Amino acid sequence: MNVFHVLAACALFGAGTDNFQAHRKLGELLSSPRWSIAPEVSWFHYEEPGVTEEGGMLYGVAASYTHYYPAVFEDKILRLEGSLSAGQADYDGALQDETPYTIENDDDHLLNSRRLWAPVWHTDTWVTYFLYGLGHRYLQDDSTQDPAGYRRHSNYLHVPLGLEACRPLGGHWYLELSRELDAFIASLQVSEVAESPTDSSSARKWQSPGLGGRRSLQARHRTDSIDVAIAPFVQYWRLDDSRPSASRTWHEPRNWSVQVGMDLIWRF
Repeated sequence: MNVFHVLAACALFGAGTDNFQAHRKLGELLSSPRWSIAPEVSWFHYEEPGVTEEGGMLYGVAASYTHYYPAVFEDKILRLEGSLSAGQADYDGALQDETPYTIENDDDHLLNSRRLWAPVWHTDTWVTYFLYGLGHRYLQDDSTQDPAGYRRHSNYLHVPLGLEACRPLGGHWYLELSRELDAFIASLQVSEVAESPTDSSSARKWQSPGLGGRRSLQARHRTDSIDVAIAPFVQYWRLDDSRPSASRTWHEPRNWSVQVGMDLIWRF
């Protein structure tokens, strides 16, 4: 049993104890502030096992808006999240004829957007919420600076399911823990290469199934004048082989990716 199971159990069975104090702490944590913005730096690695790999540093910004809905029996929150990162990555793989090939300084852009809904459970110590919703992730890899390169667009539609828990530590400090599972609905890969000798349109490949996960920790400091947090995180995604493209010329091998980074969060 890990800490997240303990938190969920505390939230489910301890909600009735010291309810007034729990609601007051919940209001302090969730009702204000509602906006956040976070500069972000991360290391990104993508790999098609036995075929190719690519990795590099990404720099960007994340933002969110959270609205709190108090209720007699069950409080709720609505959260809108988005992030944009960019950087350069190095490719190590092969050409179509299996000749080993490397490309340096691919331009990568990563965009995430999510709408989340959560019922809230609370005790006199922890505020815990179960998050679920809909998310879209877009990754563009541009290697057109190389004669053998091309531009590829990856779209992922997924359902995030997660637990978040927050507790005060004293002295204006708070600890926040989160764990999330991402269940893929669909993934579309669009490569700007000719579908076939007789079809110049971009190759399109549908890829599924897949799963992802994310864990993060926040050390949050909040006073009347400032509300900041340092938040390391790790995210992992895995997809199986795609279906062939329309001409059955192209397909995407199974692949996985990992992103490890740090957010510096300002709330207001």
